Amino acid sequence: MDSSRSKMRLLSLGALFLSTTTFALPSGLHSRQVDDAPEYTALGCFVDIGSRVLPSKVISTHDMTAAKCAANCRGYDYFGTQWSSECYCGSNKPTDVAPASECNMPCSGNPDETCGAGMRLNVYEFDRACESDTEEPPVAISGYEYKGCYTDNVPQRVLGGITVTQQDMTLEKCAATCTAGGYAFFGVEYGAECFCGTSLDAASTKVSEGECSMTCMGDHSQQCGGPNRLNIYEKPNPAGAGSNLESVGDFRYASCWTDKVDDRSLKAVDWRTDDMTIEKCADRCSEYSYFGLEYSRECYCGNELVGQLAPEKDCAMLCVGAPGQWCGGPDRLNLYSKGASASTTTTVEVTTPIETETEAVTSTTIAPEPDTTTVTTVTTVTTEPETTTSDIPVSTTELPSSTELPSSTELPSSTESSTTTTQGPELTTITSCPPAPTYNGTPARCYASGGLPAVCRTLASTTLNSRSVGPSMSACKSALTRYGMPPNPAATACFPTTALPAVPSSALARSVADSVYACLQAPTASVLCQSDSECVTNTYTVGQVPTPTPSIGVDLLQGDGGFEDGTLGDWVLGSSTHLVSTTITNARPKSGSLGLLMRYLSVNGGGNSLTYNLPVVPGKQYRFSLAFQHTNPGSATSLYLYVYPDILQTSFTEAQLNGAPANVWGTRSITFTATASWVQLVLNVGGNTGSTNDVYIDDVTFVRLT
Repeated sequence: MDSSRSKMRLLSLGALFLSTTTFALPSGLHSRQVDDAPEYTALGCFVDIGSRVLPSKVISTHDMTAAKCAANCRGYDYFGTQWSSECYCGSNKPTDVAPASECNMPCSGNPDETCGAGMRLNVYEFDRACESDTEEPPVAISGYEYKGCYTDNVPQRVLGGITVTQQDMTLEKCAATCTAGGYAFFGVEYGAECFCGTSLDAASTKVSEGECSMTCMGDHSQQCGGPNRLNIYEKPNPAGAGSNLESVGDFRYASCWTDKVDDRSLKAVDWRTDDMTIEKCADRCSEYSYFGLEYSRECYCGNELVGQLAPEKDCAMLCVGAPGQWCGGPDRLNLYSKGASASTTTTVEVTTPIETETEAVTSTTIAPEPDTTTVTTVTTVTTEPETTTSDIPVSTTELPSSTELPSSTELPSSTESSTTTTQGPELTTITSCPPAPTYNGTPARCYASGGLPAVCRTLASTTLNSRSVGPSMSACKSALTRYGMPPNPAATACFPTTALPAVPSSALARSVADSVYACLQAPTASVLCQSDSECVTNTYTVGQVPTPTPSIGVDLLQGDGGFEDGTLGDWVLGSSTHLVSTTITNARPKSGSLGLLMRYLSVNGGGNSLTYNLPVVPGKQYRFSLAFQHTNPGSATSLYLYVYPDILQTSFTEAQLNGAPANVWGTRSITFTATASWVQLVLNVGGNTGSTNDVYIDDVTFVRLT
């Protein structure tokens, strides 16, 4: 029994159970009144998910009942009990109904009631007609008006300015922080978090005050939001918002642009100061083609640009040295680029590469597999001249598709064979005919049709503006040589040889962008994967037919990430070892004898990564996964998985470890369909504040699913 309950609890940390069974409300479960809770009605058993369908005001107690949970969730629309002792609140009704039999755990405070199960909730709805509408008046903050409880949005916050987390947070402290920064809004969240902004994002909606039910860590008489909920305050007559400089020195403003902590969009210079302004960053980057400002105090320079356009609202943090100027946002840059000189012509030459003969290059690739294969077998037996010829269909023979069998070749599903008698050795001839055009293994590094990097696809976007076409082309050009993609002169030739004006005409910008995009899509650019449907025939001596190597379900990382030999193997460790140390250890392996330990060293804003490149088959589905546990939930650390060039990553909420229990194995995974002929896998441990945290990682796998 204990073993079963332990397994169920592990599942409740992140598993998602699906059910299409309809639920019939049992007799006797009607509206009821309890001593200190509003009236409520039982709705039945529902499926929970890792991010929680009722995410607010979670408590766990040894005497849990529906009535106790109802009292805890006063002010919300719904509440639910789970795992005997847990209570969850929310204002959105759960939708994934589960059979009543799956909510089978007795409540810890009343064994005659059921309180859900692993990832199962007994859900109840409050009867608002019977609940008092009175609410405590908000705390008055000098210079601000209270606006209400609003939803937040992770990771792009609805207040885009500076963010502060303090264990002694109060409304007054948050107001002082945002006032000093020149912001018109401030909001408090999750007891200890303060957010500033010049405006409130339209994506934020006003919700019940009950959803902002967490008290401030520094003053328990004040409300400081809730999980993903903000108590919002606004200045009645705010000063003007920030602005971008039209031009500064040789630079002109381009747009808001994406950035990543582990993969900067501008890599040449990283400079930070507490009196940052646009002018100071421009001066620091005067020898480069681009500069960008981020997170109020950070300046980045470079001649090569990666990343892509971002909405202007994402760049909503004011410069610490000039509150009237925009200085990016979290993972967002206000990007400036050098314009052309006065003598620059507006005529732009777009060179389309000419197909030429090149020397063959040998490379290791994973070729596609045919779904069906026609096989003709010709057999010659020297000792039995009287053997007759016959055609025998065979439906289950598994044979390779060529003389060179790549590591992921899938076995054909049907064959046809025949035998005949002549003099000579016994031979078998195998002809493979794929049912549809498939990737033929060339080029070794390429993108599937329609799968160009996202920043390159923006060149075909109708929303591309004249100012951003230059940075977008530069970022596309750079993206085509990243994540293990080798330089391709034919693709490089698709881009203009003459710089665009700083602000080209809309017609010119559109023409250049269309020309570049069309050139990249052409076969001569060698960027897109080549496919064919030609049959391949090979002859083998009977008994010497190569055995196909299985592909589906096989771990391509050699099991356990390849760490069992005591080394990192083909994993490439990042340079920031002073921020996160990485070792192979036998301290806490989940399986085998060794595992990975990535120790966050309590450095503000630190992180480090491990990277692995390997070939895949475009259009096939894969899963990248690992197991982890950590030692310090009080440390604000994160564990991300990334898959490039698809640019997939663990969600911000899931990546955070400060809410995950200590010393308990959990999992991270990304399932995706490959859009290129290779992948770059990245696992990253980082943090913002807090003490040291040991993150143990094991059972790292990369498996093909289809």
